[in-house]
Amino acid sequence: MKILFADYETGLLAGRKHEEEVLKKNHPDWETVFFEYDDNQTEFYRVLEDADALVTAFLKIDDEVLNHAKKLKIISVDATGYNAIDLDAAKKHGVRVCAVRDYCSDDVAEFAISLACALVKNIKTYNCQIDEQKIWDYSKSSPQKRLSEHVLGIFGLGRIGQKTLRLARGLGMKVVAYDPYLPKEIAKTLDVKLLSKEDAFKKCDLLINHMRLTAETKNFFSSSAFFMMKEKKPYFINVARGESVDEKALLEALDKGFIKGCALDVLQSEHPDLESCPFVGRKNVLLSPHAAFYSQTSMVMLEEIACQNIVSFFEKRLDDVDWFVD
Repeated sequence: MKILFADYETGLLAGRKHEEEVLKKNHPDWETVFFEYDDNQTEFYRVLEDADALVTAFLKIDDEVLNHAKKLKIISVDATGYNAIDLDAAKKHGVRVCAVRDYCSDDVAEFAISLACALVKNIKTYNCQIDEQKIWDYSKSSPQKRLSEHVLGIFGLGRIGQKTLRLARGLGMKVVAYDPYLPKEIAKTLDVKLLSKEDAFKKCDLLINHMRLTAETKNFFSSSAFFMMKEKKPYFINVARGESVDEKALLEALDKGFIKGCALDVLQSEHPDLESCPFVGRKNVLLSPHAAFYSQTSMVMLEEIACQNIVSFFEKRLDDVDWFVD
């Protein structure tokens, strides 16, 4: 049995000892191969052709790829998002697809609130003034409202969104949400008001995106969305997927002052050219390299669940697979 771990350098985390322990605990004869993808499709096809299982998060897996994977039986996505996998193509080739339902919701919620605090409290501005200009003067930055005086709009009130809700309330913030798929009884239990997206754009001081990427949420934050924010001039935070944001529209919103600033943990490209990225160097933009999920605890959980999914699949314990998404 050959288990292939394949991804970009940033997706293929160093040191996969824990994963091998999970896979080989009861199957010491299983072969594990780690492949760092660098756009060499031919070499990828070579290592994929005799793989029984594939573990990946960001590689695009479509019909063309699967034509070169004659032995492949399962793709285990070591992430909660599986938008890189063509599910129809996988079904056509008889390949099952599973993902990790939850391993980092605490981490992402904490990160989102940390970004909100950093934006509202002018942390980057002060840091730049001290590091670059050697200025030690709080009054060089405009005072902001207290966090407790902000209305936070959460887009996507699933596991992560609900944890962000609780953290925000702990800071005294009023929280509203947009989630057309959330059952009303759950919203009632959470005691949160659900708004239309238009009302959320117009009424919130802070917006946090936690939505899964789907056809409906691609470029969800568009020119018209940012235009509706111009009266409130909120801060915008994206810790979900970069493709949910029309980056050209976001740049225009920053330039025209429709929003005060933004914090982006993700961009449309998982591997942006930072030399030419238009968000780099802006004093009202915080960037992080898709790091919201990243903690010691989350990485152990991710590795364990993604690999245990493969073990359960081949041992025919399908009910123990964390999450089949096909």
